[in-house]
Amino acid sequence: MKHALARGTDGAERPAAFPATSAATEPVSERALVARLKAGDEAAFEEVLKRYELKVFNLTRGLMRNDDDAQDALQDTFLSVFKNIGRFKGDSSLSTWIYRIAVNSALMKMRKRRHDQKHVAIEEYMPEFDDTGHRVAVVPDWHPAVDQLLLNKELGGLLRTWIAELAPEYRTVFLLRDQEELDNEQVAQILGLSIAAVKSRLHRARMYLRERAKRYVYGGGA
Repeated sequence: MKHALARGTDGAERPAAFPATSAATEPVSERALVARLKAGDEAAFEEVLKRYELKVFNLTRGLMRNDDDAQDALQDTFLSVFKNIGRFKGDSSLSTWIYRIAVNSALMKMRKRRHDQKHVAIEEYMPEFDDTGHRVAVVPDWHPAVDQLLLNKELGGLLRTWIAELAPEYRTVFLLRDQEELDNEQVAQILGLSIAAVKSRLHRARMYLRERAKRYVYGGGA
């Protein structure tokens, strides 16, 4: 099922798979919200959509690189949340649980169409060292021009392309940490990884993006 983006009465762009929620109300504590969800409170379900719908959509779109697929994953995520809220034990935060469902939904859909996936070999962008232990620089080291490139909104599409070309295991960590601004412990809980593994994957993803930007600046292409 495909859904177009719609603009709600509040002016915000959101997937049309779910209706715009009602006017803003006083914030509800997570514990109280979960209790209301388990009791079948319809207003609580609307509150969950208001809090997490756009965040989940941005995450699934970043993972799947396609708006239609991302909206399908979004819908599956919240259907699963509503269906399985009774199984939520509170071992993690509600947002962590929702993100975990969203990531699993997106990755499952991606595995079904693996033949369509094309990823860069991240090793090609990692530092190389000679026999003496000194780094072999493919292009000159970091330069302020690269910082300006990454901050330039006009080149945001280029950066998104580079992120999209990361393999899922790196792209997922990068999006959760640097787009959703979750901490290492939350990302580890969502993905079932150790904190050390999260740090390693994030470091490699960031190094890859730096190297792509450097090659673009100095070589005239990515």
